[in-house]
Amino acid sequence: MSNKIIEEQRRAREERVNTIKAKQGLIEMEKSDEAAVIIPKTPKEKWQNYWYHFKWHTIGGIALIAVLAVMIVQCASRESYDFITIVYTRSVIESGRMEKIEEYIEQYAEDIDGDGKVSVQVVDCSFVESNGNMQSSQVAMTKVQAMIAAEPKAVLYICDDKGFNDLEAIVAEGFFDVEALLLDENFYKACEGESEFEKLPEGLKISYRRINDTLMEDDKTANKVYDVCKKIYEKLAKK
Repeated sequence: MSNKIIEEQRRAREERVNTIKAKQGLIEMEKSDEAAVIIPKTPKEKWQNYWYHFKWHTIGGIALIAVLAVMIVQCASRESYDFITIVYTRSVIESGRMEKIEEYIEQYAEDIDGDGKVSVQVVDCSFVESNGNMQSSQVAMTKVQAMIAAEPKAVLYICDDKGFNDLEAIVAEGFFDVEALLLDENFYKACEGESEFEKLPEGLKISYRRINDTLMEDDKTANKVYDVCKKIYEKLAKK
């Protein structure tokens, strides 16, 4: 038997032994360049490769587009509001409470747009916090961030402690201009319903965002709304 044949048989035996050891976890098989780099060729393989690498980027982008689309539709169809109040908590709030909160805030607000009436819109960005609810929290935060970046009328905020901590952490200088004010029993009496389902979370607080040294600093609408929201805060603080 020639040396060449003997060498080939030896290599074949070594490969079989190494394969068995690799399956048993005793050794790691060396990957060839061809095995290490797999180039997708079919449309299905290309989609699987894309989804593997960019799954969460895609989900986040879709969520952002959906939130912005809803906001655009709402802005196009809604009546003219003097300003917007953001509600951001870790508890789901029954939708009927939003109208009650609007009515409560309107008592202390002013007509900014000159249409002869005071009108406040409340935008609910709340969600239920749980280990398996990451998507809801991401959508809620995306909605809040979109309002912060693009809506000059969104200056007043009602949050629980965790909500305020989230927003304060957005910028190093702090997001709010003043310490959050604990809303009193008058607020709860005016805004809560009769059933347990209609009750508001305890410990809600109110504050207004900082305008100076932000992208909203030179926005006339933002500054007008800021002045009114500051007065609302001061009126509530004196009660």
